[in-house]
Amino acid sequence: MCKYQVKKVLLNFIYLWYIYVMVEKLKNIIEDIASDFLNSALSLRYDICTCNQCRNDMLAYILSRVPAKYATTEKGALHTIIEQERVEHEAEIARAMVDAIETISKNPRHALKENKEQIFQLLLNKIFEDRSLDFRHYRQGILKRRLAIRMHANKVESYSGYLRLLIKNPKEYEKLFDALYINVSEFFRDPEIWITIRYLLENLIRSKIQRNDKSMRVWSAGCANGEESYSVAILLKEILKDDLPRFSLEIIGTDIDRKSLSAAETAEYPKESLKNADAKILEKYFVACEGGYKLNGEIKDMVGFQYRDLISQDSIEETDVAFCRNVFIYFNRSLQEHLLMKFYKSLKPGGYLIMGKVETILKEAKEIYEEIDVNARIYKKK
Repeated sequence: MCKYQVKKVLLNFIYLWYIYVMVEKLKNIIEDIASDFLNSALSLRYDICTCNQCRNDMLAYILSRVPAKYATTEKGALHTIIEQERVEHEAEIARAMVDAIETISKNPRHALKENKEQIFQLLLNKIFEDRSLDFRHYRQGILKRRLAIRMHANKVESYSGYLRLLIKNPKEYEKLFDALYINVSEFFRDPEIWITIRYLLENLIRSKIQRNDKSMRVWSAGCANGEESYSVAILLKEILKDDLPRFSLEIIGTDIDRKSLSAAETAEYPKESLKNADAKILEKYFVACEGGYKLNGEIKDMVGFQYRDLISQDSIEETDVAFCRNVFIYFNRSLQEHLLMKFYKSLKPGGYLIMGKVETILKEAKEIYEEIDVNARIYKKK
């Protein structure tokens, strides 16, 4: 072999070695970002298969839909580049990830060991049988996310495993219900809506006085720790002022969570719960205590609390106003229809139903409810 040929072979070898080294140093950083996204999304998913094969298939699905972005693996600016790409492609990767999880979970490339959906329903049946609380008509996605919190805390990997845990350790029910109940509330939640509610109550009281009817019953359904019920009481006290003793007023707060009802009766709240109450309200109706405020006895005595399951128990009868805010969003359509009819029967003729600002009344229900204020979600019984 002549020197020229040797030189050519050597140069080719050096070139190939250089390509090999560069390829080794290049990395598709989108893969790392997508992998982080996917691991986070699957960390609390017990309703689908998350085995290594399915994870890899999901990752491959994402990478097939998001263009690769290569960068050198040498130390230096790699971390900065990854963070820049994460910000730039976050929405695109997230969309692809949602599609990947849905597609692969519905069509895994292997046989499933158990029917997760069937066992999830068995779990809900078990809860109903043991504690007479029926979550079977709640929105499944919300239930699964909240249930996943307890499964993760107990290091349980499947619904069947958690079902066995409840059988073996019934005390877990208490912690499970803490996770399932929705008790996020505050005084005068959505302040702009309470301006409309005050106007509604003022008109209702004025109309009652004209008819020589000095009685009113208000039902706060799903009252959580009592913030909404007491907000109504404060508002009515502000409206009636000195006429309050001459008015037969009944405010009833109901909830399925006995712990919340106990907290409502105690009437002590952290400062965060009163962020929407102005200084005059705080001064007139609350006393500062350690960590927050305690409601005074005058307002506290205006409200009564009861345990009541909206689904299975009868409604409060002859109500003038029924509050059921931010509760419907947790129920499926058939249960919403059931509750709308239950509230219809509860209300007096011309009574008002007030829902949460993100909730809308079903189209069919508009036959029996008149829309009074679309923004405040106030409806009147026809």
